[in-house]
Amino acid sequence: MNRRARNNSRPAACRGFTLMEAALATVIIGVGVVASMELFAACTRQATAANRMTIALMLAGNIQEITQALAFNDPVSGTSVFGPEADETLATYDDVDDFDGCTFNPPIDAARQPLPQLAQYSQVVSVMPVYPVKPGGNTSETAPEIPKTAYTGACRVRVRVLFRARPSDAPVEVYRASWICLDR
Repeated sequence: MNRRARNNSRPAACRGFTLMEAALATVIIGVGVVASMELFAACTRQATAANRMTIALMLAGNIQEITQALAFNDPVSGTSVFGPEADETLATYDDVDDFDGCTFNPPIDAARQPLPQLAQYSQVVSVMPVYPVKPGGNTSETAPEIPKTAYTGACRVRVRVLFRARPSDAPVEVYRASWICLDR
């Protein structure tokens, strides 16, 4: 058998990658990896924002569920007192206007129980009387068109859900909802 050295068609100096080819491949792969990491980071940020919005929607819904089950006017004092009576607590709120000006931190669920695992969130509730024929009126809480003690037969309940990532951060509004409650 004839053992001859293999005859390569390329000289030894031409085999393999050149430094330029290796550098170019590294740059192309690096750009792809960085783009993938940026995409992953953007998706993570979007998922975090969606998660916060979902929790905020649930917290606003808790307040809505509580207020829709309550009477419009206080069973004892009627329309003479707007807001909670002196001896009322969250557990004894018996009409919609008792929630005016309340801030719940930690937020509460529909059974009025605190949710300490969501302590970064706050529910801020305001109640304003509105005319049933003009539900878009009386929207300014600082300069209302209708005094809070005026009986109109309807009120707007507004819930703002705030989020604070760290205790030292300023709260940021994540969600806002409002609805009209009519006298039954």
